[in-house]
Amino acid sequence: MLSCSRISSRIAVNTLRSSGHAPCITALRAMGRRKERAGDSAPASPLLTGWRWPLVFLLVAAGAAYIYQRTTVEHHSGKNQVIVVQREKLSGRSYREVAEQRMPLILTGTVANKWKAMSSFTTSFLAQRLPFVMAHRQEKKRNFVTFHDNKPLQPLVNEKWEDFNVKINATLPQVLGWDSEVKDPSTGPFLYFSQDITTLRSDFPDVMDHIQPLGDLILSPDDVQVNLWIGRAGIVTHTHYDCTFNFFVQLRGRKRFTLFPPDSQLYLYPCLHPHYGHSQVDIHAPNLSIFPEFSWTGSMVAVVGAGDMLVVPPFWFHHVETLEESVSVNVWSNAPEYALINRIYEQPVPFEEEWTWELKGKAAKIYIEMLLQSLDVNNSFLSDLLHHRYRPVVLSGNFKVSEKALDMSEFLCNKVKWHEETLRLSPILERGVHLIQPLFALISTSGTMEICLGNYVEHLLHLAVGLDYVYPFLEKCF
Repeated sequence: MLSCSRISSRIAVNTLRSSGHAPCITALRAMGRRKERAGDSAPASPLLTGWRWPLVFLLVAAGAAYIYQRTTVEHHSGKNQVIVVQREKLSGRSYREVAEQRMPLILTGTVANKWKAMSSFTTSFLAQRLPFVMAHRQEKKRNFVTFHDNKPLQPLVNEKWEDFNVKINATLPQVLGWDSEVKDPSTGPFLYFSQDITTLRSDFPDVMDHIQPLGDLILSPDDVQVNLWIGRAGIVTHTHYDCTFNFFVQLRGRKRFTLFPPDSQLYLYPCLHPHYGHSQVDIHAPNLSIFPEFSWTGSMVAVVGAGDMLVVPPFWFHHVETLEESVSVNVWSNAPEYALINRIYEQPVPFEEEWTWELKGKAAKIYIEMLLQSLDVNNSFLSDLLHHRYRPVVLSGNFKVSEKALDMSEFLCNKVKWHEETLRLSPILERGVHLIQPLFALISTSGTMEICLGNYVEHLLHLAVGLDYVYPFLEKCF
């Protein structure tokens, strides 16, 4: 899955130097000078370095149910709030126009009907052309959740990881269970193949010839990825969001997508967590004592079959179930938010290397509250961030919480005379806010903006007060 975790974004933690300010305010050095690979992990520690040194962080229209020979669109049993995704012919509109409506839609009569792959990409043909593939393997769980290596919170989470990033060399018959005597789709082991199609050329030199023409589906030529997906019935891709426009073409078999709009309360994992970008909720068996605000309101469902193209908008959460032996191809193109997030993380944050932990904590609290005010976001946003991202992880019992960090955060935030500190620090901090507020304001919807803003706040706290203090600081200081 292409997600915001691939964004090579940065927080450049620098002093905003300009003439006319007192040395104690402007002669500050910067925090943080470590890169992380395309958002895969935040720095291991909030070390402070220079002004100009960037710190790189990660940063389906209701319609009638159509029944076709090979494709159906259906409601989830008992979930009467779920809307059936509308099915339409493209009818002269461009793919860009459809995508920019930002609503899930099943398209028929698309450019994919011209693809050679529509007839050639049978599983037996692919098994011949791809003798071995690198497949994700899980022994017991059919629900695949992306695991981002080296995310900062990994050391604080006591889980036995089934690492999505560990792959095995397998044949497609093994992936599809042809070699197994166990035919029950709920029985493991579970293997799933997904790979950038351009990387398959060594075994399958003419692979791209089978999915031409492709150009109309590429909305952002600077960063596009085309993936091939192969799996047996029973495989599930856990609920998550991507930062991209997604044209998903089903070539063989059927898949069921359950989609939620960006403003849905799906209890995201913290963005510093290895399961960044994913929901903590099992949507088919939600624990409402831990996730009381989970709701099916606004959700949509689509079952796609051979010849269907599903449009998945950026930041729409989607949960994908493979109903039959399946072959799919999708095209991801960056949404405008992708570049905006990069620009946001490139902007300097006006904190200084020589500031004490206490001063950095004060500045972080004031800076975040100033940013929220400038965006007309209520301060309850921070309480929501705590209760919707961090508290469920803590309640799971698998998260190490430092009592020292809780005590120090409470001590700091109770003793500070905040009115006086705001007057003292706001002249510095407001210049940083003025740099990023217009960029956040360009993000298209409030739900999307709040996802991105929550990620930014987490990274900022990680930088300012340290990893062990992110949860305690949210708990005690806002």
